[in-house]
Amino acid sequence: RRAANQVWNAAERYNFDPLFLAVETGDLDSDLYMNLIIGLAVYEKENIYGRPKPVIEKVNIPGRGDVILNNKTDPIDNEEYEDFQKVYKCYVMPEEYQDLEMVARNVYAWLYQTVQYSRLDDSYERNYYRMAHVSEEMSVEEIAAALLGTLEIQFTCHPYKYSYDGERTLTFTKATSIFNTEGFTAYPYMKIYAAGAVTLYINDRAHTFKEIEDYIEVDSALLNAYKGDTLQNNKMTTTLFPKLAAGENKIRWAGNVKKIDIVPRWCCL
Repeated sequence: RRAANQVWNAAERYNFDPLFLAVETGDLDSDLYMNLIIGLAVYEKENIYGRPKPVIEKVNIPGRGDVILNNKTDPIDNEEYEDFQKVYKCYVMPEEYQDLEMVARNVYAWLYQTVQYSRLDDSYERNYYRMAHVSEEMSVEEIAAALLGTLEIQFTCHPYKYSYDGERTLTFTKATSIFNTEGFTAYPYMKIYAAGAVTLYINDRAHTFKEIEDYIEVDSALLNAYKGDTLQNNKMTTTLFPKLAAGENKIRWAGNVKKIDIVPRWCCL
């Protein structure tokens, strides 16, 4: 919301929805500089909600025909889908024509400030963001030339999108249940404040830890356990990382646990 207010205040107009909002990854703080300078409007978009294709591997069994292989190592893992392309066709807002080169440089800086998958927030999927990167390289000169007419920006997106609600930290000091309403398994971040040996139960699964000192952090997306900058995978004595399946997740624990922080990272297609 703060990022949108920055765009509206800079434009001195409030009767439109900003398409692109610049938000810092991690602390979710809005990027004032980037929100004020981009100056683009969108007139057409393609595949805005995504149509990721499933990754299907088949094998032919004589007498039976083709069979689809299931390569999942955990039955509650999500199915594998391919990245997909998301396209925005943009033009420069009329008041920006006086300095097209500056707009082109600003757009270039926004698009190519990182070569990694980064958050892509837009006003079409209001409650979600995706991880994406720009699909093709353009120079400042090419962007400026395109902005005389329309500029097509194509992003390569991960198939799953993430809800803003799933970024909130949930803190528990006693056994509880949390509900995953997105229909797909979530791979959470957890911070377990405890000492010694601990067993964390999520539904019928037990996740065991040993020799915890003060706390241990567990990232099920990165498949790592750590404390600050120090890896602690050797203190996690079970193979599977904690996951939050679709529906109810009953959470309890055994051991000297003060509290558990969970960032659920709800996701869906």
